[in-house]
Amino acid sequence: MKHLYISIAVAALMPLLALAACQPIPPPPDPHEDAASAGRSHTSTFDASKYENVWVQAIEEVENEGRSLLRISYPVTEQDAINARMEAVTQEFIDEYRVTAAEIEESYQEYKSDTGKDAATFITHYRQHFDVSVANENLIFFDLVRSIHTGGTGNSYVVGFTFDRRSGEELSIADLFVDDSYLERLSTLAREELAELVRNEDLASELDWVEEGTAPAAENFDNIQLRDDGTVVVMFDKYQVAAGVEGVVEVVLPLDSIVDLLKPEVRELLGLEPGTTSIGVPSVQAMDPASNLTLGSSTPANYQETVFQGFPEVSLLKFRTAEQAEGPGLEDINCLEVPCVALTFDDGPSFHTERLLDILKEQNVKATFFVLGTQVRIQSETVQLMFEEGHQIGNQTWDHPNLTQLPDDLIQQQLQQTDDLITQIIGIPTPHMRPPYGAHDERVRAASGLPVIFWSVDPLDWKDRNAETVAARIIAAPVGAIILAHDIHKSTVDAVPAIIAALKDRGIHFVTVTKLFEPDALRPQNVYQSQPNPPAR
Repeated sequence: MKHLYISIAVAALMPLLALAACQPIPPPPDPHEDAASAGRSHTSTFDASKYENVWVQAIEEVENEGRSLLRISYPVTEQDAINARMEAVTQEFIDEYRVTAAEIEESYQEYKSDTGKDAATFITHYRQHFDVSVANENLIFFDLVRSIHTGGTGNSYVVGFTFDRRSGEELSIADLFVDDSYLERLSTLAREELAELVRNEDLASELDWVEEGTAPAAENFDNIQLRDDGTVVVMFDKYQVAAGVEGVVEVVLPLDSIVDLLKPEVRELLGLEPGTTSIGVPSVQAMDPASNLTLGSSTPANYQETVFQGFPEVSLLKFRTAEQAEGPGLEDINCLEVPCVALTFDDGPSFHTERLLDILKEQNVKATFFVLGTQVRIQSETVQLMFEEGHQIGNQTWDHPNLTQLPDDLIQQQLQQTDDLITQIIGIPTPHMRPPYGAHDERVRAASGLPVIFWSVDPLDWKDRNAETVAARIIAAPVGAIILAHDIHKSTVDAVPAIIAALKDRGIHFVTVTKLFEPDALRPQNVYQSQPNPPAR
C-alpha cells in the first residue's frame, strides 16, 4: 500500500454551533494566486464547513480548453501547525497536477499537429476533497480523498491524517498502538478470513497471494478504519490480496480483537471507557482559552454508546446487489397508497455530487441520477458510491448532444457507450434514459430502445442560481411528480436540505423513478412525466 489512511467514523459528530458563537478566523492568504499569471483560470473560495472550527479552502484551475482541470479543497482549523501540514500536502498535489498537465498537453499538441484531429483522451483532471472522521477537543482526523484521471481509467485513493488537536502534532497509525504486535494480530485475523473465502471460491485469489499481501508489515496494514459500531475495517489495495476484478478488498473485524493493543492514552483520547468497544463522543467543557476552540457542552442527544458482548463474526464487505440497491426502507413504500415524488439530478456527477450524496444519506432519501458518460469516466468512484447508497442511475448520453439532430447509429452509440461504462462500474445496465435538453421525438425514442424519463417540475436551477428560489419552486411539487434538478450547480445542492424538510413535512416520500411507477414496469420507448393517478395527500 502506498498511502496512509486512518479513519474513525462516528455516527454523530458534535453539533455545529451558531456561527455567531464561533470565533471565526480570517481566510488565509491564497498561496496559489500566481496561477493567473500562468494563463490559467483560477478561482479560490474560503467558507465555513459543517464541522465546528473547521473551514474549507477551495481552489479551481482550468486551462487548455478544459482539458486540464484542478479542483481541490483542504481544511483550515484553529491550529497553525495543522494548517501548515494540510497546505503543504495539498501544494504537493497541485505541483504534481501542473507537471502532469503540462506533459499531457504537450503530447496532445503533438498528436493534433501530426493527425489534424482532436482527441478526448488527452485530459488531466485532479480532484481532492476532505472529510472529518472524528473531531473532539483532543484529536481530529482528516481524510483527503483524491482522484486522478489522465485519459485512462484513472486512480483514486484516500490519505488519512491524525492530529493531536491541542498541540497540532501529527500522529501515525503506529502511534495509536502500544507496539508492533498489532501487525501480527491483524495479519492473522485477516489472513484467516481471506483464505476461507479463497477456499470457498468467493474471492478471485490464491492462498499464496493472500499470504503475501497480509504479511505482518506496516505497508500491508496502512489502511485501517476504527468505527463507532465496534468494528475495525482493514482495506487492501487493488491487486494486493486478490485479482483486480475484486477492486479494494475490505475485511471487517470486531474492535474487541485489537482494542487491548491501543495505547491507554489513545483509548482515553477517543473516549473509549473501560469495558466498552465503541468510540464515544466525549462531553466537551470549557477549554484553554488560548486554543480558541469551542465545540459544545454535551454529547449529542441522538448519540448512543454501544457495548459489544463477545466477538461478532468477521465478515468481508461486498458491493450491494441490484436487489439491495434500493436502500433501507424504500422497499416498504407503496406509492399507490402513500404520496411520493421522484427527485432526479442531471448532467453529473460533478464536484458537488459527493456533498449531495452526504445530504441524501443523512436524510435517508433516495434519488435518481441521470449521468453523462464523460463525467462518469472521470468520477467513476462517485457513481459507485451512488449505487452503493441505494440511488438509481439512469443514462443521459455520453456528452449531452441534442439527440434529435443525430442519426440513429450515433444516438445508439451515445447511449450504449455510457451504458457499457456504467455497467462496468456497478454491474447492472441503466434501466432508462433522459434525453439532453428534454429533446426527443419518435425516432429518438425508437433508436434508444429505453423508457424515456421526462419531468413534471422544472425549477429552472440552470438559470436562477439561487438556493432559496430553487427550493421554493420544488417545494410546491405535486404528489407523483418527477422533479428535475442538476447536481452540477452548488446552489441546487445547497437547496436540497430545505426541499427534503418541506416535502417530508407534507408527508411525501422520496423514491426512485422505477419505484414511483410500481407495480407497473417502465416500457421501452414510452415517455414518463409523472405518476398516473397518485394518491391524495
